[in-house]
Amino acid sequence: MATQFDLRLDPSPGDQHEEELVVTRDGREERMRLHEYDRVYSIPGLYDEILRRVEYASPAKVAELLFAATEPGGVRALDLAAGNGVSADPLLAGGAAALVGMDLIPEAREAALRERPDAYLEYVAGDVGEPGLVERLVSQYDLNALVCSGGISHIPVDAFAAGWAAFPAGSWLVATAREPMDEYAVGLEDVVTETFVHRKSFSGEPIEYIALRGRKPWS
Repeated sequence: MATQFDLRLDPSPGDQHEEELVVTRDGREERMRLHEYDRVYSIPGLYDEILRRVEYASPAKVAELLFAATEPGGVRALDLAAGNGVSADPLLAGGAAALVGMDLIPEAREAALRERPDAYLEYVAGDVGEPGLVERLVSQYDLNALVCSGGISHIPVDAFAAGWAAFPAGSWLVATAREPMDEYAVGLEDVVTETFVHRKSFSGEPIEYIALRGRKPWS
């Protein structure tokens, strides 16, 4: 997708949640925080360009861990906190059979459908903890994995647990977060964790995350 903007990442030191960028379109500058996702997603191609510059690695790490444990052609995954769908790219490239996207932010769904219209069988703007929602998706699309590249710790544990409960025995969870994910890994077997560079900060410093893979027990 050809970009219709100029982009500058503000290298001022600070927490990743406070990072700012400046977008110039039609001669007008807009300053926004990276985590103002509704604004970022509303500009076609902007989020992908930001992630390219900061060498965003979490989606590739999630796909790597998932495909190391199971045959790609059998993967039917719920992509949680899917954003504009960038997390789908390595999963589909690796041969995943089916993906369903979910994000709380309506603009994320709009961006994914605009920029990756064929990535997902369905993309829901909704809460993973909403009663019956994930249960319907798991049943309708025969899902057997839940992946979250964007930092699962942003999702309340209770909401995650409610959604994860809808998955059948043997399903895989693969997720990343800046902090240990013990509360999300309760009851999992075959658990693997790995520290990796999630991305670079706007000032060029590496930001390390933890990747986790585990499976819901068969019995």
